[in-house]
Amino acid sequence: MKKILYSVFMLATMVLAACSSDDTTEPAVKRGMVLKANVEDTDTRATITDNEGKWTFAFANNDVVKVGNNQVEGYYTFTNKGTVFESTDAKQTAEAANWCAFFPREEIDLRNQSGKFDDVANMYALAGATATPTTGSDGLTVTMKAKAAVLCIVGVKKGEKLDISVKTADDGKYVSGFKAVKNSEGFSVETSDTKVSLLSKQGAGVYYVVVPAGVKLSVYNGDKALYSGDKTMSTTKADGLKAGKYYTLTTGMTKGKADNSLGQTIEWVQLWAGGPKFAKENVASKMTWKDATKTGADYVWGAN
Repeated sequence: MKKILYSVFMLATMVLAACSSDDTTEPAVKRGMVLKANVEDTDTRATITDNEGKWTFAFANNDVVKVGNNQVEGYYTFTNKGTVFESTDAKQTAEAANWCAFFPREEIDLRNQSGKFDDVANMYALAGATATPTTGSDGLTVTMKAKAAVLCIVGVKKGEKLDISVKTADDGKYVSGFKAVKNSEGFSVETSDTKVSLLSKQGAGVYYVVVPAGVKLSVYNGDKALYSGDKTMSTTKADGLKAGKYYTLTTGMTKGKADNSLGQTIEWVQLWAGGPKFAKENVASKMTWKDATKTGADYVWGAN
């Protein structure tokens, strides 16, 4: 009897052991991951030229990248710690997955931008994906590409009001922002049927506005077109603005021609926002300071 009971006990133990190692048991999921995010090569990365020289996009400490994959619904938050981005809540996957990253967040509101040069990077859309599927056990490496362009808007007249809006040329809707396209390397353009101001300012000056790249756009100051050089520019080409580049537009002409009271046509140029119009014409002979500073009809060229 003891031998039979012992055999039954051993059999039960073996059955329990078999059940405890059944294939349906979920493996332990490791939390925590690092991300190395690179910005695309310098020949296409964002460069902006201003009075201080050349600006090149670079991540700053505590910048955030949102990362997801095709096996989860939402996004993990990775924070820049200097050399890599770190996340304490990101989970490795049991099977290799496609990971996509978005900067500065999965949704970017382009309305009411400050116009300041330093704020461009706060909404400068970047997206990328891992080169091959991975579980993330060895971290993630993503090359991120610009999805935005920058408009350098120059208000040329003192006291004028700037009200910059952008429409998608194909359907005439107002651009309001970006939204990450899940499991992809890109953003979709968010639009509105009602007017959206991307920039609202008063007075002459230089202002920077982030807009979508690669989409045919129409740009307006109020209900007026802007200028590119001495020509009006309201609508881009079919393929839109190039990602990672900037484009200068003015609210009025910065060069042109005018007839003076002597019947002469004189070319002029405006050298800074809100500044005067300078004649592009040499005087016939040397002048005294007294004559050079005369105004109106008393000047050597007459009025205007």
